[in-house]
Amino acid sequence: TVPPVPDAASSWAERTKGGAITVPGDSARAATLSTVREMELRIVRHTTRFDAACRFYGDVLGWPVTREWPAGDGQGRGRIFGYGDTARVELIEHTRQAEVSGLFLSVEHPDVATLHDTFAAAGVPILRGLADQPWGHRNLAVHDPTGLEVVFFQPL
Repeated sequence: TVPPVPDAASSWAERTKGGAITVPGDSARAATLSTVREMELRIVRHTTRFDAACRFYGDVLGWPVTREWPAGDGQGRGRIFGYGDTARVELIEHTRQAEVSGLFLSVEHPDVATLHDTFAAAGVPILRGLADQPWGHRNLAVHDPTGLEVVFFQPL
């Protein structure tokens, strides 16, 4: 049985005191996980443009490689780029590449104006230029070499 969703007053900070996560519910179902491990979010992209995509995330954006592996056993090369503590973009070389539709990657950046200039200098086409949004962000959008739209935003 899935415990009920906590109400808005039950904040994450209150439920993670002392390094444990308290799962809400009645006392018979309440549980505390004694070990908290940071989990990561990965966006995985199979691509025919592996080298160009690696240059985009590594050289242009400066994201560090957290893991990579050679081609073998019918599989293409792979490389994982880290962003912050828990987000990753994983690129896997493939002989076919599906078109991306209805999805984009949204990435917070401390200075999107400077990033805009970095993209221009690197010859990265700007999909949507710098714009201040009514929800309090300044953003811009590009396509990475695999065709994935990436929107970079900065809180104003």
